[in-house]
Amino acid sequence: MKAIMQLQDVDKSFGGVHAINHLSFDIYEGEILGLIGPNGAGKSTCVNLISGVYAQDSGTIIFNEKKLLRQSIPDRAFMGIARTFQSPRPFEGLSVFDSVYTIALLYNRRMKDAEKAAQEILELTSFSSIRNLPCSKLPIEKRKWLDMARCLATRPKLLMLDECLAGLTPTEMDASLALVRRINATGITILFIEHVMAAVTKLCHRVVVLNEGAFLSQGAPLTVMKETAVIKAYLGEDYENVEN
Repeated sequence: MKAIMQLQDVDKSFGGVHAINHLSFDIYEGEILGLIGPNGAGKSTCVNLISGVYAQDSGTIIFNEKKLLRQSIPDRAFMGIARTFQSPRPFEGLSVFDSVYTIALLYNRRMKDAEKAAQEILELTSFSSIRNLPCSKLPIEKRKWLDMARCLATRPKLLMLDECLAGLTPTEMDASLALVRRINATGITILFIEHVMAAVTKLCHRVVVLNEGAFLSQGAPLTVMKETAVIKAYLGEDYENVEN
């Protein structure tokens, strides 16, 4: 399998806090990779390093065979790296369609092409029927979906979803997982950062486990979650096997 993203011995500290500790792992083209670990394990810091919010202190990050270090956040977005945030950030004054169309205009030379791209994204994300609804009227689930839709307008190769299931009901969660699968089926690689283990086992092809900023384990979700080190560091001694 070809790696679309490689982290090689990446290190990042904030003052005296060692947030990322010589971390190495690959993300393979076309997969849904779960990035899991306890609070403070370094998951969000890892996303911020990849997206360009922070620069690593040392080590190498490679995306599509290009080293990432000084490229700005917009530069990385144009390279094909997109991410959502734990708290949705809609354009409050715009409609659902205009929110996606505004981003599409940055990535298409002609307004007609941007409009077509926005329409296709709304169809994929099940927003066509509410395209004229103000973003401010959307419930939390749909706000999270809109974040994904706006990311899709950047034509990403890698989409990082940072706790996109937080605060959702079980029904909303299942619908969101179905959406992530549809996005992945278009050829977009997914990095899925999540605490809901039942969702991780249903969705992810593979997981990487972090603990205290360092690599702990990787492999098939159900296999990794049975490892003693993972149970002790993250899942807890009373963890029972997660069923599909």
